[in-house]
Amino acid sequence: MRSYSIYKIKEMYEQFIIGREQLLYDLLKENVNHSDDLQEVRYLCDIVDRELVDHAIVARLGKIFKTVELENGQHKLTHPVKGTILITFSPYSLTVKCDGSRMLDLDLFVALSEADRRFFAIMNGQGEWGWLKPVKHTQGNLERAVVFR
Repeated sequence: MRSYSIYKIKEMYEQFIIGREQLLYDLLKENVNHSDDLQEVRYLCDIVDRELVDHAIVARLGKIFKTVELENGQHKLTHPVKGTILITFSPYSLTVKCDGSRMLDLDLFVALSEADRRFFAIMNGQGEWGWLKPVKHTQGNLERAVVFR
């Protein structure tokens, strides 16, 4: 079973974080066991908009998953071939558990990235992390990134 923590980075910090994702990962992996208690997480991340996530799950994933259930504040999505996704909410993050094919992860990441571009995921205990929607660099963004280094 794969486990992810997914955060929505505040828009005002997005440009600053680009190129420093390893530092963000180092901070967020410490938060996994603290249930969003770290002050830095509250500073860098937006509160997860549950309606936005619900819409992404129902509108986009409801068409391809056999069952989409909500019980005890937890989404459970089941696909007969790919497997099961469990999604729980906390104020500043989503905790996602995928049991089955890696295609489950991809389906969820695509749905969330279509809902908002600022989602950042870490794979708990595996050292994997990244933006759900890759950041597009313009020449201006690259020039600013050089100034911040």
